[in-house]
Amino acid sequence: MKVLFIEARKKFGQQKINYSALDKLPGQTISLASTLQYLSLIPKVKEYLEKKQKKVIIKQGAYYKSQVLGCNPSAFDKNADSLLLITDGKFHALNNAVQLNKEIYVFNTYNLEKITNQDIEKIRGKKQAKVKKFLTSTKIGILTSTKQGQNYKNSIELKKRIEKMEKQAYIFESDNIDLLELENFNIQMWVNTACPGIDLDNPKIVNLQDIMFTLK
Repeated sequence: MKVLFIEARKKFGQQKINYSALDKLPGQTISLASTLQYLSLIPKVKEYLEKKQKKVIIKQGAYYKSQVLGCNPSAFDKNADSLLLITDGKFHALNNAVQLNKEIYVFNTYNLEKITNQDIEKIRGKKQAKVKKFLTSTKIGILTSTKQGQNYKNSIELKKRIEKMEKQAYIFESDNIDLLELENFNIQMWVNTACPGIDLDNPKIVNLQDIMFTLK
């Protein structure tokens, strides 16, 4: 089946953007990134910050310069004084902050929020609890996605490695992973190989990268 991927860039038109919210950013060097929808704002935010005597760092991201994904924070320079992400919500910011182990500021065009060290530690605590639950569970479901960029190629090998731990392992492959459907199966713990954000706020889902050190 052929699939056509179409980028969705947000159009701002006459929408007023509250650039003054960025005045709260601490430090002199700002690593600037955004999700795909907000890439058109990168030059404007960069210009505003430079007028405030800030040094703005732009790096190559997931595909475009400055672009982040939930699983790819490469657009950020963690050595900068502040990391700034332009996006809606906190999904990408939370995942990037945990991966980089650094606070991230989130600008949604009208105010500035922050993913704090306390937020990061809270998520890390939840991840540790889920790793322990994985280790004590005997029936494991492996979640795989057929989506481009999320498709994990080594599911069968992963299944064998989990089974070496004296566990039963089953592979569940889908285009869209419906978390509600997971309740229909007698699975104690799910190992997610797709988008890392799937595990947020779900105590029965652990990301593959979080349990790799436990596998034989």
